[in-house]
Amino acid sequence: MNDIYSPERGAGAHEIIKVENVSYDYVSGEQVSRGVRGVSLTVRKGEFVVLLGHNGSGKSTLAKLLNGFIVPAEGKVTVEGIDTRDDKRIYELRAKVGMVFQNADNQMVASVIENDIAFGPENLGVPRDEIEKRISWALDAVNMSEHRRRSPNKLSGGQKQRIAIAAILAMYPDVLILDESTAMLDPKGRGEIMETISRLNKEKGLTVILITHYMDEAIAADRIFVMNEGRIIKEGKPREVFSDTEKIAEAKLELPVASRISAELRRAGLDIPFALTDEELAEGLCRLK
Repeated sequence: MNDIYSPERGAGAHEIIKVENVSYDYVSGEQVSRGVRGVSLTVRKGEFVVLLGHNGSGKSTLAKLLNGFIVPAEGKVTVEGIDTRDDKRIYELRAKVGMVFQNADNQMVASVIENDIAFGPENLGVPRDEIEKRISWALDAVNMSEHRRRSPNKLSGGQKQRIAIAAILAMYPDVLILDESTAMLDPKGRGEIMETISRLNKEKGLTVILITHYMDEAIAADRIFVMNEGRIIKEGKPREVFSDTEKIAEAKLELPVASRISAELRRAGLDIPFALTDEELAEGLCRLK
């Protein structure tokens, strides 16, 4: 995988996605509602970015704009210089930006896992011997190699989502978007997926965009974009974003558990610093006199 994804990442990396003043309308009869309103942002190669917001905030609409599932009513989206409105390059775009959705079952197309992984590369015209290599590599990347010849129906929810991720990885995307991919999972399954994508990002340099409403998942991000009513109302590193309690409340979101507890303790008169993680909270409690 190191041969596929370069170590370039973070502040010194180039911009892989650029969104410029983008809006998108949903039309139903004579009614028009705007899903995204004047959004501008960039994502750098190798970043782990989270789009955070309540249901209906516009985060899933923005995700679909990033890989050309839908195109802007206003503004422009480019991925590695490709305009998402360029119909002649749509397959090239889809190969660069892969998406994993909420329900892994809806993304399964075969009765055997290795055939499911092969589906994407086959549609890209990848030679069969190369497809075999990609199947092995993608399953190994998500720690599911031993399930290669099993039926997806025999897997847990978390395992199915890992297979869905492997199916996208086999197409060698530049960007992996996960649209509420943990929403239907239990805590164990959610943990499996977060461990997988965090490892792919940190160790392999894969650019990840995670759409979620789980605060604990957002803590691991390099940057967070908070959305509300189709707009980005806050951007920054996790500590910077969650420290802005007014914006979090405006977005109808809650703070991470550790942050909520530390805030309550401070209001109770205890001299404890703002905590983002359970470890920080424990450390702050241990320092109390």
